[in-house]
Amino acid sequence: MRSALATVCVALLTITAGCSGAGGGAGLTGGDAASSGRSASLGASVGGAQDATAFRRNVEEGYVPRPSAMTYEGLYHDYYFDTGESDCDRRFCPSYSQGVVEDPLSNETEHYLTVGLDSGISAEGFDHEPMDVVVVLDTSGSMDSGFSEYHYDGDESAADRRKITAATDAVASMTDELNGADRLGVVTYDDSAGRVQGLARVDELERSGVDQRLRDVRAGGGTNLDAGMRTAHAMLDERANESRPARVVYVTDAMPNLGDTDGRSLEDRLQERAGEGIHTTFVGAGVDFNADLTESIATVRGANYYSVKSPTAFDERMTEGFDYMVTPLAYNLSLQVESDGADVEAVYGSPNDPETGELLHVNTLFPSRTSENGTEGGVMLVELNRTAPDATVTLTASYEDPDGEVHETTREVDLTDREAPHYESPGVRKAVALTDYAYLLRSWAAHERGGVAVEADDAIERRGLGQWEQQSVDLRVTAPYDERLPRFAEHFRAEASALSGDFEDDLAVLDRLLREADDEGEDAATTEAGGTETPAATDAERTATSTAG
Repeated sequence: MRSALATVCVALLTITAGCSGAGGGAGLTGGDAASSGRSASLGASVGGAQDATAFRRNVEEGYVPRPSAMTYEGLYHDYYFDTGESDCDRRFCPSYSQGVVEDPLSNETEHYLTVGLDSGISAEGFDHEPMDVVVVLDTSGSMDSGFSEYHYDGDESAADRRKITAATDAVASMTDELNGADRLGVVTYDDSAGRVQGLARVDELERSGVDQRLRDVRAGGGTNLDAGMRTAHAMLDERANESRPARVVYVTDAMPNLGDTDGRSLEDRLQERAGEGIHTTFVGAGVDFNADLTESIATVRGANYYSVKSPTAFDERMTEGFDYMVTPLAYNLSLQVESDGADVEAVYGSPNDPETGELLHVNTLFPSRTSENGTEGGVMLVELNRTAPDATVTLTASYEDPDGEVHETTREVDLTDREAPHYESPGVRKAVALTDYAYLLRSWAAHERGGVAVEADDAIERRGLGQWEQQSVDLRVTAPYDERLPRFAEHFRAEASALSGDFEDDLAVLDRLLREADDEGEDAATTEAGGTETPAATDAERTATSTAG
């Protein structure tokens, strides 16, 4: 990993990978024809996390997030990137840009290469092909908590809208995004699982009846995700000789405590089903959504996950974003590098760890929106260790289309000796800035969740929280981050200004943390001067850290 955080003044030489030939057509309707205009084509983004909402929402509500709530690919997906794309007529075409940067804290020189994720598929008429969708709705007791509360804190507000209410409303809205030839099934689970709606064609469903059964659902009991998963898969197994795609959409706060709760076991099961054409999406609800569990299954073929911060966002995710959520674009993207003058130091923006001989590996690419600002989430970032002033890197990219056909392109990139800071592309500048931000905030969250001791005279714990259950950790900024964050925030604001006001949501996160650091500094000064400090909570009240990581 990087020894420090990189600055965003980047030296670039944009190298574009030209593509030719047709890609496979399975999984999309609306045509695969190449298009001449940027806005007329879809983009591409990697699977796994699709946003950084849970991280931001925790800070906003006064909590230290779990580090896993901030992933590089999730953060990238919240922004649009100028990828320096080619005239591409394939399902997927990579483009490459190099950069030389100065770290904003250490001023060390670092070298990067971006991989732009482009597609030649037409955006006109984009729609999913007929498919089977099974929604698996978590109706456990934790779903009866509000969006801004941690269920296991045991302190709930009647004014906060319940997660279960927002979830059932959003699932009902999602049925409007399904086509008549699609089939829908609905499963609920708490201590056990049950079928609310068997798999049936949408144009044959009495939708008002389905909506009413959803709204009749009440939350209570344990969280047996294992049972919900088995029931959904059993429903799909009952199909007779079906070959069309299927997706199971789990709507949950991801805190299972009954049945099989082992992350590796769940991942293996989902991976096996993905091989049968049954893919997985998790939609997480509330600030206590446990990203650790969903991150453990992010590398499953065809899998992705989202978190939502409000009932409105929940509804938007399940409606406007539905086609992008359920339609894989390509599989098994790999990029190999050969060079005598550069080695790979780290890869950012992929949920997969690179395999031997590969610069990066991504199990699944999904289509993404494009606009005049570029491609939504359309980039990955590679840190290079330069061993020579000038070098030529040979990059070989390959991917598998949904029909199983493998496509490959090879490009050579000349890594020229340039002084930092220099940049050509706002997309690369943005990618490095966001990577700096994510790296620093993940480190801060891990630092603040390092463990809290229990007092000797505290009551005996009656029930420890399970592996995926969690309480909150009060927001705080302690040394050395009380110094590191202000220095980085000044740099990040300058980059936001240079990038025409981008980063608004993440600047708000930094501002919230800076206020917290100032408040704690004032409290410490008062204590040193002989004043009395009243803690926001005792260590015993924050036992969450020992169980939440």
